[in-house]
Formats: sequence, C-alpha cells, structure tokens
Amino acid sequence: MTTAESRATRPTSSWWAALVVVSTVYVALVLWITLRPLPWAIEGNQTAWGVLNPAAWTDADAWVSGRPIEILANVAMFLPAGILAGLLLRGPMQLIAPLALTVMIEVGQIFLDDRISHPRDVVANALGAVIGLIVVGVGIRMSNLYSLPT
Repeated sequence: MTTAESRATRPTSSWWAALVVVSTVYVALVLWITLRPLPWAIEGNQTAWGVLNPAAWTDADAWVSGRPIEILANVAMFLPAGILAGLLLRGPMQLIAPLALTVMIEVGQIFLDDRISHPRDVVANALGAVIGLIVVGVGIRMSNLYSLPT
C-alpha cells in the first residue's frame, strides 16, 4: 500500500476522534431505540427465548411474516453501523462488531416484556451493516482511484 493509499483509507487522528464520538452517540441511540420500554406495547409476541431458541430460526412462518417497513427500518438502522465499523476497524472486526451489537440487542430484548427478539431482526440488521461496509469499501476504492499524486 502506498502512502497515498494509506492516507485515503485511515482517518487522521482528529477525524478518528470525531468518528469515535459519532459511533458512541450512534450506539447509545440504537440501544435507546431498541431497548427502551414502549408505552403503546402491552406485551411482546415471541418464541420462548427468542433468538436463542433454534425453533425461532427454523420456523418458516418467521421468515415470511412481518411488515416490510419494519425490516427496511432495521436495515436502515444498521447501515451506519457498517459505515462506522468500516471506517474505524480493520479486518474481521469490521463485521464482528456490528453483528455483536445486533445479537446483544436481540438477546437483551428477550427479557423485556414489550419487545420481541426475532431472528429476522438479526438478519436485517446484519444486511444493513454489510451494505454499510460495502459503501465504505467502494468509497475508499473510489478515493484511491481519483486521489491526486503527492
């Protein structure tokens, strides 16, 4: 990797610090959205033990039910996770970190009466993170292609 490519793929220390702050705020917001009590929900409707139950993953109805807007919202919510992970992390951690976040959220929802822990959410969140990682990869490649020689 040339020096120009290295500069294009790694943020400067001030940008890195800003990305860490943005990431922290983003994760706090996602946790608030996904784990806070919902005043309008009386109780969740999930398979016992949610995503930890293999039956929740193998139930055919689980993959065809659900509102498309909810699935799209989950994809959109985790798109920034992929972008931020792609900018801040390297190697397998770029994918592991967003996946760990979604799994922690879904496991946490198991114990909340008004939340539903569902495998479809894990998949939608993971898809959003992967799309975010692709956006970063394309952006870095494009910046390397069009960067001016130093």
